[in-house]
Amino acid sequence: MRFEADDFDWAFGELLHLFAVACRTYRMPHEIDPALFHEAWTVLNAQPFAVRDKCQKQLMEVWSNRPAYRTRFSPKRYENAWTH
Repeated sequence: MRFEADDFDWAFGELLHLFAVACRTYRMPHEIDPALFHEAWTVLNAQPFAVRDKCQKQLMEVWSNRPAYRTRFSPKRYENAWTH
């Protein structure tokens, strides 16, 4: 996918979607669709600093609101496994 320089809204929307999917699947956003991620990130980085900074902060908010990673086993299961 190729974004034009004026496709900022579209590219940012794609990044928001990648970050949301990454949060649900416990993966990194660039692992879901590397080509799309890098194209959209390139468009984001071409923006003036104030715009780029605000958008990156919004992406980090999406990223930080992911649910806690749930492991199959709880730490309590292994609490008696420690040897002294």
